[in-house]
Formats: sequence, structure tokens, C-alpha cells
Amino acid sequence: MSRTVKKEDCLAEIKRFLKNYFIYCKSPDSDSVREVLASAYSVNDKLRKSGHQGFLDNDEFLAIKAIRNYAIHQSEIYNEARALPIISREPIKADLNILCLLPVSVISKIYESVGAASQTAIKNTCIYYKKYVDIYPCIFNFGVNLFLFTEESGLVVDSVEYLNFRNSIEFERENSCPHHVVGGFSLPNGGDIDEFIDNNLILINEKNKLIDEFYSEENGMFTFKGIL
Repeated sequence: MSRTVKKEDCLAEIKRFLKNYFIYCKSPDSDSVREVLASAYSVNDKLRKSGHQGFLDNDEFLAIKAIRNYAIHQSEIYNEARALPIISREPIKADLNILCLLPVSVISKIYESVGAASQTAIKNTCIYYKKYVDIYPCIFNFGVNLFLFTEESGLVVDSVEYLNFRNSIEFERENSCPHHVVGGFSLPNGGDIDEFIDNNLILINEKNKLIDEFYSEENGMFTFKGIL
């Protein structure tokens, strides 16, 4: 007997995804990204069962689904959460300061285990480096897609995480900034990015400590305190 999925079920699943997403952004725990991937998969499942189209035609979701299925059903993905330095002697151009790095060998196995559409999705949404693949731009852009979907569908989630996401989107609208990101980063004077990844990225705990020291936060928006 089929189960009817109600609007409240979808709202609860979206709320869970956003909660897990924000936990991942602040957590050094390698398992936190697995929760994000699982939540994204469940969100799509609930939406489709409730009569919505879902995200099966979305590259970010197809890539997330492929990585999630591999992590759940086949093997570990050996992901590492790292961040770009908050303070750097050289300017770093990036639209994200967090990286979720998987070994290229793992992504290659995932790639080989899926069909052509998912292979294309992984290539289009993840950032490839010499030894690693960064899947965080894919996760970030899926979060944006999900939020925009809630707006279009009149699904308002009652949570701090949803409010923070909405504030970021509204800030981008007011300042004509794009919602989606390209991902990756560049160094001045053509610096070696792969060497920088190996030697200069910082731990998430260290990033959090520096943000707490130099920035104040209100409703998901950060303001530089200045240096005394």
C-alpha cells in the first residue's frame, strides 16, 4: 500500500537537510558530509512522492546521488573538510572558503559505477585538482536550488538555518550577486594550486576559531570586527 507524503513531511525533510548542511559547514567530522548527501537524497524522494517533480533533471542532485549511493552501498569516500586561510599574505580569489576533498581515485570509482548522465553531472558540478576532487560547490549549489524551489513552491521552513539561507539570498539580490558558485580558487601570479592544497589549507576548527575572533554574526550574515 503506497504512503501519501504530505507537505509537512517535505518541510521536515528540507529542514533536516539545511540543519545537516550548516552542521557540515562548521564541523571537522568526516561523517557530517555523508549526512548532507543522505538528506539531499531524502528531500528529492519526499518531494517526488508528494507530487513535485523533484531534482532528477538537476546535475547537482545527480552528482550527489551518485556519491551518496557509493558511500552508502559500496565503500568509504575518504572525504576531508578543509578551508582556505582566513588571513593570507597573498590574495586568494574564491567564491567559497570551504572545500570537501575526495581523492581522485574515489571519484573515478564513483564515475565508473554510474551512467552517462551522472558522469556528466559529476564533471559539471565538481572541481578537479591533481589529487583531489572538491564536491562542495556541488553541495552548495544544490542548497541554492533547493531554497529557490521552496520559494517557487510556497514552502517556508520554520528554522534558523532557513532564515540564514534566506538572508544570504536576499543580500545577493540587493547587491546583484549571483546565487550559484563556480567553485575552485586562484592564486596571484599563477601560483601552484595543488601545492597550496597540500600545504596551506587549514582545518575547519581553525577556520571557526578565526571567524569567531574577527567576525560578528547575526542571522547568518558576518561582519568584520576589525583588528584592535
